[in-house]
Amino acid sequence: MATELDDYAIHQIVENMELVEGRNPRWVDELWFHIGTTDGSLSVAGHMGVYPPTATMDAAASVAHGGKQYDVRFGRRVDGDRDRREVGGISAEILDPFRAWRFTLEPADGQAVSFDLEFRSEFQPMEVATPVQHRRDGRQVIWDLYQYSQVGTASGSVTIEGEEIAVDGAIGARERSWGVRPVFGQVPHLGRPPSSIGSRSFWIAATNGPRAGWGWRIEPEGDHPSATGSLSDDTGRARVDGCMVGQHNEGDPLRISGADLDLQYEMDGKRLKGGSVAFLDWEGGTHGLSLKPLTTIYAKGLGYGHPDFRHIEYKDGVAQTETHDTTDVAAVASLLDNDSGHINPFAIEHFCEITAGDQTGYGVVRLSI
Repeated sequence: MATELDDYAIHQIVENMELVEGRNPRWVDELWFHIGTTDGSLSVAGHMGVYPPTATMDAAASVAHGGKQYDVRFGRRVDGDRDRREVGGISAEILDPFRAWRFTLEPADGQAVSFDLEFRSEFQPMEVATPVQHRRDGRQVIWDLYQYSQVGTASGSVTIEGEEIAVDGAIGARERSWGVRPVFGQVPHLGRPPSSIGSRSFWIAATNGPRAGWGWRIEPEGDHPSATGSLSDDTGRARVDGCMVGQHNEGDPLRISGADLDLQYEMDGKRLKGGSVAFLDWEGGTHGLSLKPLTTIYAKGLGYGHPDFRHIEYKDGVAQTETHDTTDVAAVASLLDNDSGHINPFAIEHFCEITAGDQTGYGVVRLSI
């Protein structure tokens, strides 16, 4: 059925705006953000996804503060209004494309958190060099995704259990992606989980001085040789993409061609304790970063691998809220447990202090489990 969006000259396939190319049930159109205060006292993350093949939109928010993680999640039906970025009490508004967004979580009875945040970026968006589309298992498309990220600052307020916290000068990242995503295992009986995703995923977006950078490295399975390339490499080797950018209209991005990781983990082997990463650019330069995690958000709270709130699945009218004691070992183990079997490259999010030489910056690191 045609919708109001079909009045605009924005079509890219021979269908109305309710449908997507190929009609793959794993087709998604998503946004994500994570901001943190530089004193390490607060992190806020959010996700919103539109899934045209299942006529569903969902949204979730997580707040980490004072040894607790607060999660809120909503779902609604999409009925000719996929451009309305509102799900339950969560909304995402474009104030100025590539420059300013507003993310809000409205207060509600029985809900411990709410926020009103404005994210602004003076940096160019950082795009993948080529779509992430190497994931094939026989005849099945596993991953066919386009993505870009931005780093910026955030201001506004967060209210936690009745206490309003002013946010000014927080730093963070946002991401937009669309296409086919691997959610095998999370949605039962959707398909046989592939073996070619990789053993570990490392994603970073950060700012340090006048430039911002983004990198994504997927490590190989087994004993395949570690070689650099793009995320469209399908040989079983390590796959890398990324770039460094300046401010808007400040020249072309400097592409990343390789990444060497030296990471230390907590006793559970999943949470980052510290470490370093060295990026190699296409011009032969090396850029070394030291990482110090300040806060942690467990992305199960955003629906990544949650057993009762699955991305893509139809869930009209769903509203959920949870609070986790992240000082409790058992609670953390539950948040880290991949009980849904979801193939998830973004299971743990760390807001980090990032040092390069004598310069200190901040950014977000996302890890698989």
